[in-house]
Amino acid sequence: MSTPPAPPSTPSSSPWSVFKFGGTSVSSAKNYKNCAKISLDDMHSKPANDFAIVVSAMGGKPKTTDLLLGLVEAASTRDDETVALNLNLIKEKHMTCLQECELSPSAQARLNGTITSDLKSIQDVLRTVSLMKWNPAKISALVSGYGEIWSGQILTEVMQKLGGQDTQFEYVDARNVIVVDESNDDVVIEWERSEENLSKFLASSPPENPGTRRCLVVTGFVASNTEGVATTLGRDGSDYSAAIFGKLLSAAEVTIWTDVDGVLSADPRRVPGSLVLSEVSFNEAMELAYFGAKVIHPKTMQPAILSNPPIPIWIRNTFNPSFRGSRIYTSSMTHKQRDRCVCGFASIDSLAILNVEGSGMVGVKGVARRLFGTLEDSGISIILIAQASSEHSISLALEQKDASRAKAVLEEVFSRELKHGHISDVSVIAPASIVAAVGDGMSAVTGVAGRFFRALGESKINVLAIAQGASERNISAMVPGADATRALRAVHAAFRLSQTSVRVGVVLDGGVNAGLGRSLLQLLDRQRQHMIISFDIDVQVVCVKGDGAVMWTDNGGSITDSDWIGALKGERVSSKLQFTSNSSAKALSDKFTGVLLSDECSHNMVFDCTALEEMAVLHPKWLAKSIHVITANNTGISGSDELREELDRAELGEQGQGEPGRYLKEVCVGGSLPVIRTLTDLLKSGDRIRKIDGILSVSFSHIMHRVSPPPGDDGVVPEGIKFSEAVKEAIDMGMMEVDPVKDLNNEYSARCLMVLVNELGMGDLWNKDRILQACEHIFANETWSEDGFADLDAEIEKRQAAAKANKCVVRHISSIDVGKSSVEIKFLDVPYNHAFATTPPACETFRFFTKTYQQFPLVITGQAEGLENTANALLAEMLNLMAGKVTATASRKSGLQRNASSAFLGKAPSSPTLRQLSPSNK
Repeated sequence: MSTPPAPPSTPSSSPWSVFKFGGTSVSSAKNYKNCAKISLDDMHSKPANDFAIVVSAMGGKPKTTDLLLGLVEAASTRDDETVALNLNLIKEKHMTCLQECELSPSAQARLNGTITSDLKSIQDVLRTVSLMKWNPAKISALVSGYGEIWSGQILTEVMQKLGGQDTQFEYVDARNVIVVDESNDDVVIEWERSEENLSKFLASSPPENPGTRRCLVVTGFVASNTEGVATTLGRDGSDYSAAIFGKLLSAAEVTIWTDVDGVLSADPRRVPGSLVLSEVSFNEAMELAYFGAKVIHPKTMQPAILSNPPIPIWIRNTFNPSFRGSRIYTSSMTHKQRDRCVCGFASIDSLAILNVEGSGMVGVKGVARRLFGTLEDSGISIILIAQASSEHSISLALEQKDASRAKAVLEEVFSRELKHGHISDVSVIAPASIVAAVGDGMSAVTGVAGRFFRALGESKINVLAIAQGASERNISAMVPGADATRALRAVHAAFRLSQTSVRVGVVLDGGVNAGLGRSLLQLLDRQRQHMIISFDIDVQVVCVKGDGAVMWTDNGGSITDSDWIGALKGERVSSKLQFTSNSSAKALSDKFTGVLLSDECSHNMVFDCTALEEMAVLHPKWLAKSIHVITANNTGISGSDELREELDRAELGEQGQGEPGRYLKEVCVGGSLPVIRTLTDLLKSGDRIRKIDGILSVSFSHIMHRVSPPPGDDGVVPEGIKFSEAVKEAIDMGMMEVDPVKDLNNEYSARCLMVLVNELGMGDLWNKDRILQACEHIFANETWSEDGFADLDAEIEKRQAAAKANKCVVRHISSIDVGKSSVEIKFLDVPYNHAFATTPPACETFRFFTKTYQQFPLVITGQAEGLENTANALLAEMLNLMAGKVTATASRKSGLQRNASSAFLGKAPSSPTLRQLSPSNK
């Protein structure tokens, strides 16, 4: 577009406001009245302003403009049936609207006559087209513009009927004002002639009363060329008309009324959590529009930008007029909110990547010129260019429909280079999409590109090509077409423009009374809104498995504990949920995994709240599918050598495609105590672990504290109870395994040691069976029975008495000596003041002897069990994993807290009673 002259003097003493209503906004009589009401309400709020209202042709199904263009196309092929059908549809559409507008009889008769007369004129034109079998662009432009002419006249009459006496409503045919030069391919506005035409119109009908406001109702889309022939402004012409009149009138603002609330941060059909942007710069809006955001076309902003001063453009919703909408101007919200330096994301689909590479291209002049010149000569448009500094390859993005032709012409032009191997290949990758991040604020913030590509990487999306301009307003990445929607959602959430969705599956041990799993379900439901508000994380429980049944949802939302329990009890399942039971274990597992995986969500997790070996077998399979596994079930990592090797391969990504899932097993040892995290941190810091020992079994912690109690505060040592009585107490309190033998024969303690052994890198030397062989066994029975404790009671009582005589207590201690490569589980006598002696019942204690902590070990003590504590620890594992994927402001970081024995959100949970302790993790 040529540079326009300086803006004309305002043709009115009052500032002008320009409105534009699109086809959707005027698709019926009801909508015409709504547009009139919106305009009149705004006039009353701005009593000093004059108004210009630009209007499109009637929308709805079918659209008037489509019907008119269809007329010309049908006439050019002599399809008389379609011509007659379209003419009837157009007439019926407008006559029905006129009746429902309830205009005065004279106004209705006048408009009826105008539309009928125009349709006859159109029929005359169509006869010529039919005779010549010719569909010239000028004929289509002439015919397609009638929709705006009729619509402008209808809205003028509606405004006149509803408006007050203080306003002069005037219909303006834009063909008599806007003049365009069509000598080139692009439409160029003749600003001086257009300004002159508007000034003549305004001067020809001045208001009779000095205080009368002027309201022009202007036809959008249409104009005249320099020869005076009717034409159109092309795509989104009505929006363009509004901006043109805004400049001609030196308007204070231009408001585009459409069917969305404003400029959105992403396509809401692909990113449900997209936001309305309150402030967008002209540059940002043009970038978003280029990449497919259809709210406004780039050329619409040109007159507003070229005005002096620039004219702000508002995008507002006709059907939600109370909403503020988006302002497009010189400023941007990305300068005001540093954490949201990207204002939005957009994409272009149905593309292909054309890659030309070869060693013969390095340092050779003219290769790029020949490449681009060939494509230009072939009429092929290039959308994106990426070239490495080595000049070994050039990658181009172009429309997929042009890919084969582009490849053929380049292979012909570079046939000599291909023959001699200077160019090794001309290849095409399709389908592909461009995902673009747009924001003026990106240039002032470091790490934007890192966050952008990290989000794509963590979502397992391969980046095919990259482009970024020096202005740093746009980062574009080519991705496989099938991954475009997932890519948009991932990057949108990474910049906190929407919540990060996490699809979660929960595996429970048992049914109605599945303690830990149910506590976790209750916690996830209770804390869901808090996590959305505090961390921008939406945790959706999409599947639950347990007790031979699976519940799942494919329609969003989140499964609650009450949903699961109700279904188990036979109550009606919600229409949004599905439930099945009594199927094969494999079928249930396949359904569980299939629902959990979703191309629309980047983060998938399983919480294994069981102690079942058949569930542990699935851990490596989930990891290989990029599903994160957060487990309280240590039967996998303490299982067979084959299963542990499979887990190792899965964690390293050797069993699946793409990035493997993370295996989070903090809760497998010490329940809610940070044992594995402490061990990992020590190793990362370069410290050397010499020995780890402690009370690793909650059940033995309680039993031995009751059998061999330490002195009280008064120094008096209480009498202990029999070992058999203490075991019965632990069983009644739910502190032992379903099969108590697994506790009493040290199997649980051995599994915990095995987890630590693996973390220390000693897994090749030890397995659970070998550890059990190194244990001191006190209970030799293979099956549980309350009988036969008499000899054991006597033995323990004798040992306790000997320890008491030496001012000691007996404790069940597990240990790993790294230097000696030895593992032990046995009973030890420890002094009254020892950390193990004072460990309260139902608590665990871990001691770390390291190079740094030699004389005084690092000690972790606390309540390791409890349904709520353990559930909180599982949730904390998930939030720690997500911490690197979601940026939280400083004010939000206080939401995640951790005390000595548990992680919790918001208010700390109350301490559980012993009868609330989990039966599945000791």
